[in-house]
Amino acid sequence: MGEHRAAWRRAAALLLIGGLAVVPAGCQGVAEAYQPPGPPGPVAGYGYSCHAGVYTCRLPYQAPLGAPCSCPGLGAPSYGNVH
Repeated sequence: MGEHRAAWRRAAALLLIGGLAVVPAGCQGVAEAYQPPGPPGPVAGYGYSCHAGVYTCRLPYQAPLGAPCSCPGLGAPSYGNVH
């Protein structure tokens, strides 16, 4: 009976230690005030670069900044905005 309790306590201790290893060590950073986004509407300027998720591609022509665009991806296009 005592052997069974010792094994059970060892298992519980390992689970506790494993669970504590998953807990993040904490956050670091500087607290800042909330900055609301700029006014809605078109952004002045033009660009050639399309940022679509993890893909970035060069457009064949200039497009207005912030306009929707797409980059060819693996299997399906990825949609994003002109930068």
